Amino acid sequence: MKWVKNAFVAWLMCGQAATAWALPWDQDMVDQPSAKPQESIAPPEPNAVPVTGGEFLPAPTSEAEIFDAKDAAAVIPNPVPANAESIARGEYFYRINCLVCHGAQGHGDGPVGQKFTDPTPVDLNEDYTQDQADGQIFFTLTRGRVAMPFYRDALSQQERWDVVNYIKNEFGKK
Repeated sequence: MKWVKNAFVAWLMCGQAATAWALPWDQDMVDQPSAKPQESIAPPEPNAVPVTGGEFLPAPTSEAEIFDAKDAAAVIPNPVPANAESIARGEYFYRINCLVCHGAQGHGDGPVGQKFTDPTPVDLNEDYTQDQADGQIFFTLTRGRVAMPFYRDALSQQERWDVVNYIKNEFGKK
């Protein structure tokens, strides 16, 4: 008789274990509060949100406007002197962002660049690139080209000018 009582208690406990999984705490991970980046409140400190600055290059909307804007960018002066510090920073950002397509020597033979057939990445050693004004190369970095992505959001203006200085000083040396 004692074994019947023990079996009944064991059966009752097994039934309760299955019921326990249906209790409210099994939804804790689902029901926890989560904040999305878009839902956060802007910091209330003064000057927390910039109201000045930003890009000074207009966004072209057609291929003709892209060529016109690139030509117009030739007059944009490079505000960053091409000194050793700027060139070193430019090399750092080139290796992170540009090397995969343009390659270590700038020939357009990087590991990702070799996958492109039409158009292939530009050889940064060619006169086509080296003869461009700094502002035109900056424009290309900012707005991108046919297969080249834009780096307006990935690199600050200072960092893009550093890359321009690196490209002009490192590649195209005869």
